[in-house]
Amino acid sequence: MSERSERPINTADPRFDGIVRPSAVLPGAREALLPAPHGPDNHAANLLRTRDGGLLCTWFSGPEEGHPGTNVVLSRLTGDRWERPRVVAADPERSEQNPVLFEADGLVWLLHTSSEPYDQTTAHVVARTSADAGRTWSEPRVLFAEPGTFVRHPPLILDGGAWLLPAYHCGKSGDCSVVKVSADGGRTWDEHEVPGSGDVVQMTIARRPDGGLLALFRDRRAGRIHASTSSDGRAWSAPERTGLPNNDSSVQLTRVDGRLALVYNDASLERDQFRWVRKNGQLRKKAVRTPLVLAVSEDGGACWPYRQVLQDTDPEYWQNELGYSYPSLIDGGGGRLHVAFSYLRKTIKYLEIGQP
Repeated sequence: MSERSERPINTADPRFDGIVRPSAVLPGAREALLPAPHGPDNHAANLLRTRDGGLLCTWFSGPEEGHPGTNVVLSRLTGDRWERPRVVAADPERSEQNPVLFEADGLVWLLHTSSEPYDQTTAHVVARTSADAGRTWSEPRVLFAEPGTFVRHPPLILDGGAWLLPAYHCGKSGDCSVVKVSADGGRTWDEHEVPGSGDVVQMTIARRPDGGLLALFRDRRAGRIHASTSSDGRAWSAPERTGLPNNDSSVQLTRVDGRLALVYNDASLERDQFRWVRKNGQLRKKAVRTPLVLAVSEDGGACWPYRQVLQDTDPEYWQNELGYSYPSLIDGGGGRLHVAFSYLRKTIKYLEIGQP
């Protein structure tokens, strides 16, 4: 069940112009704050570099998470400017959240959740496809109808053609992770449970240099990132705690030139990195969502010796508890990485950085 949050209403900000400029704090990086005309709450970005060289960013935007006026929007990078985002998924009686983009068999796919107001246990997953790199879309269809089904990250497509889509089920008694597998281009799906995955969710999968699969998970208890492995994407080991902290926020993992790259918040309740926040009239501890860090592993995720802070605490952060979170990370080619994340949930911030 989602909680209604008490947060300041975002007003128009001239910084949110979408223009990509050199970063003032990250040498060699470029950045932009995307336009956010559709609502004060902007969250859960997902990036896609299309086969024609385009770059798309999708997220959910509206009054607040769980509100029926919250919809999925999409923006395209044209030259050095992100276009004004347009609404691509809306249902006046439901909240549209957690959009995911991927490309396969000549089509761009958009998946997203759709739930009754403020109740994630009612969510189902909706699919749309585009034959013109996201400019126009098919009519929506319910892909996974089981109530409480959520997605956050795109599928990994194996060399043999199977699609491995990480998902999770939200229930009254807690959440657990699954992998949806399609061997026929998304027409039919089998579900495979991740054993021992209670309260570890938003699985993100990448292939390790040795050919095996590594998955990392968000920890609902705000302790550590958890890890699971598989040889085929169907049978997974029970997730185990890693040495990387987690603040009950999404992380994303990807493979880049034989190495693994991860973006996450280097914070957790275990390390007493929290602030007091008020939700539904009650005070509670919430792990901070800062700093946002890029880590790189050269041994399949056993060690993460390289770390770079992408976004740190600044005076603006202390205006609210929302932080810098929910990153999307993709290989941009040519030695570059693309990152997008929630910027205090006022808008989405985009970074283009060099590979370490």
